[in-house]
Amino acid sequence: MSCLESAITKRKLLVLGAYSTEIEIVEEARKMGLYVIVTDNHEDWTDAPAKYVADEAWDISWSDIDTLKTQCELSGVMGVMAGFSERRILCAQKLCAVLGKPFYAEGAQLNCILDKVLFKQACIDSGVTVPRAYRYGDEIEFPVIVKPADNGGSKGITVCHCEEEFEPAYQKALAASDNKTVVIEQYIVADETMVYFTVHNGVADVSAMCDRYMHHFGTDITQLPVGYFYPSKHLGVFLEYNLEKFRRLIRNLGIRNGLIAFQSFVIGNDVIPFDPTFRLDGTMTYHICEAITGSNVLKMLIGYSMTGTMGDDGLITRIENPRFKKIGFELPVLLRNGTIRTITGLDEIRYLDHVIHIHQIHFVGETLSKTADFSQILCRIHMMADSVQAIKDTVERIYEVLSVVDECGEDMIICRINSERIGH
Repeated sequence: MSCLESAITKRKLLVLGAYSTEIEIVEEARKMGLYVIVTDNHEDWTDAPAKYVADEAWDISWSDIDTLKTQCELSGVMGVMAGFSERRILCAQKLCAVLGKPFYAEGAQLNCILDKVLFKQACIDSGVTVPRAYRYGDEIEFPVIVKPADNGGSKGITVCHCEEEFEPAYQKALAASDNKTVVIEQYIVADETMVYFTVHNGVADVSAMCDRYMHHFGTDITQLPVGYFYPSKHLGVFLEYNLEKFRRLIRNLGIRNGLIAFQSFVIGNDVIPFDPTFRLDGTMTYHICEAITGSNVLKMLIGYSMTGTMGDDGLITRIENPRFKKIGFELPVLLRNGTIRTITGLDEIRYLDHVIHIHQIHFVGETLSKTADFSQILCRIHMMADSVQAIKDTVERIYEVLSVVDECGEDMIICRINSERIGH
């Protein structure tokens, strides 16, 4: 047990959110010796599965700050963690402020990070390249992407290829925006990457960079990743031409601690961010980082919630090395619409040589109803190997073994990545 873990053992941690992703936080915190409480307003715990695995569960909305403050004080909660959601970050920041507890987002300009318009201006002020933008009423050069300024994921997003498509797309984005602000910008077709930073006491270290392999569902809706390859083939370009600009951006956003990731395009020597993530990311890259470099930002964020520090600064900087000595790969398995009747093969896949972790999101009996949406992901399979070929072989074996069948006996797995794309 590390010094940080021994310092927090047997103390109470509250996690805002109780979906399947929050099980990751619960399990890791319990390994660190914490008593873990989860909260959300779902009284039907099948909609909040983390409640089954936590030490304690509350049926209180994670946005009900006043009730949570009272309950935390009565229960002796010593720290608060936000789940995998930007809105929970805002709530955790407010709750920790009234409780007088540490939270990594303290001092960060969350309004800039969570608003696409303000974030783009912060990029410009920091010298980071951004896509060309338009205002409503401008003469537009198509194609463009139209999206709400303040919503993550794929909600309200449309790619417009002509003027006739624009107005319906604008209204869709407007309806999905809480602050009724819409972003209209150049639609870029280029390689996509994710760049991950671990920030500790103002020091921003690159922890990982991956290439995102995308599947296009059509011209009028978004695309989804079908693979993440580590390290990115663009890592050298990023470190040489973009690193200091991104560090300046992080400083200008007021971020002193935590994890921030940038979903980006690569054009020439420019890495162009279009979607920042100042929270635990759904890719759960910390599994690959821990296996290859020994770094696990989930543990660091739990530690910060309990102690006010991410850990030893010197140690963090030494182990945060995006130039991985092994190949990492994440395979998200996508499903089409329907009700899941059977899932077979996952148990065998868990024991494949290069599989290091599986996070399962959907189970038998659940119905999927959306298209081009992250809710289509059955599971995320994390891998590590010494060679690209070993990863390719493992992916092919996974597709051979895994079966997901609907109530009509039809295969539900879609968008299988061609293994020949991996590493290119």
